[in-house]
Amino acid sequence: MKLMLIKNHLKAKKINASLTVEASLALPLFLFFFISLLYFIQIITLQEVLQEAITESGLSMAKAAYLYSDFQDVEDAKAADNSMLEEGIQIGLEELTGAIINNVVLKYTVASRLNIDIMDNSLFAGGFDGIRFDGSKVLEDNNDIDIIIRYRVRIPLRIFGLQEMDMIQRVKVRGWNGHQLPPLYTIVEEKDNEDIIVYITETGSVYHLKRTCSHLNISINTVAGKPTWQRNNNGGKYYPCEACCKGNELGFETYYITPYGDRYHTNRGCSKIKRTVKEVPLSEVSDRVACKRCRK
Repeated sequence: MKLMLIKNHLKAKKINASLTVEASLALPLFLFFFISLLYFIQIITLQEVLQEAITESGLSMAKAAYLYSDFQDVEDAKAADNSMLEEGIQIGLEELTGAIINNVVLKYTVASRLNIDIMDNSLFAGGFDGIRFDGSKVLEDNNDIDIIIRYRVRIPLRIFGLQEMDMIQRVKVRGWNGHQLPPLYTIVEEKDNEDIIVYITETGSVYHLKRTCSHLNISINTVAGKPTWQRNNNGGKYYPCEACCKGNELGFETYYITPYGDRYHTNRGCSKIKRTVKEVPLSEVSDRVACKRCRK
């Protein structure tokens, strides 16, 4: 009986010892995964804060783009009296004109929507100053506001020899130029008493001073097969043209699309994308207004 008690006591000690060894092995792994989870949660939270800041900055400038399009250049916009504008639009126009001149101003625009102290004390390498805006473009060659930020985040626990990771975030919005309403008056400059020749389309509402205006010369892209996965510059899908797509296409034919259109065509000369340009005297344009793009 005594011998059996001794054996049971030794057996219980062995079980307790094995549990202690298992716990010593499992606890570090548990702590590692727990700390890693907290780290990734913090990174995702900071990314959401940054994304919100650059999105708000882009939208603010996009709303002011329709005002900026009425000026000749940045200097003209900066010299204008904006005191009559709403505060939000006024700030957006100031941010837009500053960002066009220098991307450093774009960085300060985003910084105004962030808590810099939190950014500097976060896992960002170099804090907010370590965030770069290289490659960002504001109204260059088109009406897009493209904000790109790059930065590095520190890794508290070295994984596979890595100490920092590269990150990139982006927001791209189109300037809200909107639809131009006819003004209550039109100023026409006389040129040696000769009627100026301008260019119009059959269905347009403006006249153009230059035959090479981008609004007259639509860029047409050729694609093989139905453009089911392509997107236009506004992010929209392409749908079949009501005029030239009859619904019996094979699907692997050649189709034609435009950067800002929302229809694909089987006929390059389709009336929906083809524009007939006419030369007419300025006195015959009736109530059409001047194109803002080619009058500058």
